[in-house]
Amino acid sequence: MPEGGATPAHSDQAEMMRRAEALVPILAARRAQSLTDRRLSDATIADMVNAGLFKIMQPKNFGGHELPYGAQVAISAALAHGCGAASWLTSVIATHHWMLAKFDPQAQADVWGENSDAIVCSAFGFAEAKVTETAGGYKAAGRWTYSSGSHAASWAMIGIPVENNQKRKFALVPRSDFQVLDNWRSVALRGSGSNDISLSDAFIPNHRTIGFDEIDRVNSPGTKVNMGETYRLPTFNVFNLTGVGPTLGLAHAALASFTASMKQRRNVFGSRIPELQNIQMRTSEASAEIDAAQVVAEHHVAVLQDAANCGKALERHYLLKLQRDCAYIGRLCQATITRLVEASGAGGLDESNDVQLNQADMKGVGAHLTMGWDANCVPYGKYLLGVEQTGLI
Repeated sequence: MPEGGATPAHSDQAEMMRRAEALVPILAARRAQSLTDRRLSDATIADMVNAGLFKIMQPKNFGGHELPYGAQVAISAALAHGCGAASWLTSVIATHHWMLAKFDPQAQADVWGENSDAIVCSAFGFAEAKVTETAGGYKAAGRWTYSSGSHAASWAMIGIPVENNQKRKFALVPRSDFQVLDNWRSVALRGSGSNDISLSDAFIPNHRTIGFDEIDRVNSPGTKVNMGETYRLPTFNVFNLTGVGPTLGLAHAALASFTASMKQRRNVFGSRIPELQNIQMRTSEASAEIDAAQVVAEHHVAVLQDAANCGKALERHYLLKLQRDCAYIGRLCQATITRLVEASGAGGLDESNDVQLNQADMKGVGAHLTMGWDANCVPYGKYLLGVEQTGLI
């Protein structure tokens, strides 16, 4: 064991946290420009690549850090203190790279064999998709939606319908086969560059595809070369942890900004705002919600890492609870920021106000399929009531 009693994984994660925290003031200084550009700058992407942030859960076999699943939560939360979009992209791309580790080893070599820094964006949903089976693979054409960070990506992981639209697969396409459409004009996560991408008669060889059922197995094709425990977790529901780090970080950062601002303010009657009981109540309640959300998140990270390390199977009821709780973390943190915005008054309306900016980005995270409360709370309710569950959500 290394000096000081830290395991290699813990030591590596501490170093990645240090690198993330060092980037916070740089990201904060560039945040306004990312909103104007509707994407992170090339300089910011380069800084994040150089820090190794996108490689935190990438296999060591392909130049990654191979940190335990869940490492993206704390690291992306730290980045949210500087920029919500940078936090989001780090968590999302790191999770894509964890998923890619489950693909056929040849697909991993295609992506990272010559460039271990290659970034994989995703677009699992589509506005239109024409996919036909052909010799050795598939031909795909259409438009896939909300591909965060696509401007910086060398590859895209897309969802494709197969077998007469009866099943789904994930598929990898190189940058030469897709076009980034400049259509991301959102008020939320505006700097994430979550543009649509289009394909025109792209050939996707079989080894670059994996069925939803295959990637969800603990013995997925990628485990032939990636022996690490972190790649022997199921994918669905576990994937829902992706939005948790940005959510927690945005809430923590909003509270810090709110309290720092309020300590200096007086109202029109001259009263010091921090001495007003309603402000004290809102501040305390917001901190309680964030603390509760943090505890829930840390619990699930610990459960998942223990399951991976010990080779424990995750029961269906636990995965449904995880799905519910990831969305509930979002619910708590969204309530927190809404409360802080309401208490900020006219003094909090400036376009540079971090609480306002974080609320906008929080709405973006909350709109993700894995974070919406209505859809993600129902399956566990069905389980408790003995109602049959069909589908992924």
